[in-house]
Amino acid sequence: MRGKEMEEEKKTLGYDWEFGHEELMLEVDAYRYDNRLYIGLTHMEEGYEESFADLTINLAHMPVERNEAYIDAFASKSKLDFIKKHKLGKVLLEMGYSGMESYYKVAFDLKRLEEFDRAGVERYCSINGMAKPEQTKANKKPPKTR
Repeated sequence: MRGKEMEEEKKTLGYDWEFGHEELMLEVDAYRYDNRLYIGLTHMEEGYEESFADLTINLAHMPVERNEAYIDAFASKSKLDFIKKHKLGKVLLEMGYSGMESYYKVAFDLKRLEEFDRAGVERYCSINGMAKPEQTKANKKPPKTR
């Protein structure tokens, strides 16, 4: 871990999959190509933060809103359970496709993600010219009607 990350311990979330239980941290960023939402899963290994897996995959040819991303196909059921269990976003009906593989699409709650990687979410929003998470479309309530 570097600089401020050492001073501020990241929150972990429980992740259960076919190989057992892991305590993971979220890493939010933007993919270099098209600045789409990237979410990585990291864990502590011998005192160092290391990559565990990618939660998302960049399907640049498939449409997404700025708070949406496709879920990496490896252990996708465990990843979807993780997203639902920790209320990180909503699994959408739309699917993404690449080659012979299909990918689930999720509308992530950027305000919720900010609880686990504030700097990453702020950087992602800045790169994409977005308002702070509490002001994003996904978190706005529809206006009341009379």
